[in-house]
Amino acid sequence: MDCPLIWIIMGVSGSGKTVVGRLFSERLESDFLEGDRRHSLQNIQKMQSQQPLEDPDRYQWLVEIEEDIERAIAKKRETVLTCSALKASYRQQLTTLKRVQLVWLNVPRADLARRLQRRDNHYMKLEMLDSQLAAFEPIGPQENVITLDGRLLPAKIVDELLSQSTWLYPELEEPWWKRVKP
Repeated sequence: MDCPLIWIIMGVSGSGKTVVGRLFSERLESDFLEGDRRHSLQNIQKMQSQQPLEDPDRYQWLVEIEEDIERAIAKKRETVLTCSALKASYRQQLTTLKRVQLVWLNVPRADLARRLQRRDNHYMKLEMLDSQLAAFEPIGPQENVITLDGRLLPAKIVDELLSQSTWLYPELEEPWWKRVKP
């Protein structure tokens, strides 16, 4: 099967990863995993106190997301998961299995700031936005990334993602369990 089994919805905090990821997984009838749930308590407390994470802080988090990807592939379960994937090295690490499709929700800073200001129940607040944007490394031409306008309504983003994805992977016309070979 040439179609990816794992979809990583990526972008900085406030880009809409969770909302779009959940909707996309519903449309695919696949599993959904929220990458933020893999952060350690220490990472969450650090971000809550408005301290940006460094590479050593993110190491175990990325390992756990990578393990989620490996489990999903081993079980042949199409899965949508979220991960900021801010750096090219992180994206490379998460896509080494070649069964992963990255999806970047591109949102301008002003829109991200407006969204983060409205957040009440999340540890990533507006004060952390600039550190996320500073850490984000631009998508390289060699990276396998579908780029979407994250300013659209979530349902429109998912429609566009499905449109682009079925053009790239015509097998997506069928539910994942019909596409996966035993």
